Amino acid sequence: MAFDPRTSVPIRTLPKMIDAACYNRVSLALARLGEPLDVEIPALRMTVRVERRLWTARSLVNDILLMVWADFQVGERGLHEPVPCRMHLYHFHAGLLMGHAPPMLAKVLDEWLGRDRRGHRPPRAVTVLARPNGADPRRGA
Repeated sequence: MAFDPRTSVPIRTLPKMIDAACYNRVSLALARLGEPLDVEIPALRMTVRVERRLWTARSLVNDILLMVWADFQVGERGLHEPVPCRMHLYHFHAGLLMGHAPPMLAKVLDEWLGRDRRGHRPPRAVTVLARPNGADPRRGA
């Protein structure tokens, strides 16, 4: 189900900082794998729909809206700096999950980036060549 901010009223809205490594991993995954991405985080029993401007978390148990990260302020920041955003909480337990979800999301996306959607690892960019007699070409033998 798509998120519509006009029909959903949050219980609480607060400022939040997303770790730079997590935000950069999500941006890289969106660039390489396409948009939107539906990422399941079984440990938290949630699925996160990741889009460029909005991350939406829903419960895997009953498909209710839990939380939304929005209004990412990436303008003049460096790649190593955390990204400010707005956190909208729609469930009374979402505050317990909001700190754990971004790192776990980044971990799942790391696994996805290491493999393509069918589970195959991409070919290496650099191939190590061996001489016919088995000597290592990097050692100059």
